[in-house]
Amino acid sequence: MEKNINTISNFSVSKEPENFSVLNRDERLLRLKSILSYFSYLNKNGEISDKAFEALVHYTCSIFIEYEVEARVKGAFEQKIIDFCESKLSIAIDKYLSRK
Repeated sequence: MEKNINTISNFSVSKEPENFSVLNRDERLLRLKSILSYFSYLNKNGEISDKAFEALVHYTCSIFIEYEVEARVKGAFEQKIIDFCESKLSIAIDKYLSRK
């Protein structure tokens, strides 16, 4: 059992980027598929139980969803700020400068 834990730990440490959020959506999805495939391999070969497999899949998918939501909210928020600055702020600056 200790060997299996080390194998899983080594896999996650050796493959995990320093900051998962810097990956784009396609890279995160590819990473998710790779991890789930690895867990499936471990389960199929009896290295982890069905219950452990289910927990790992649930946890991994939760992390993926968290990053997806974060990336989408961040992107939408940044776009709203850009839109605001380009419309309202630029109009106000133009009016202010035209009075001077």
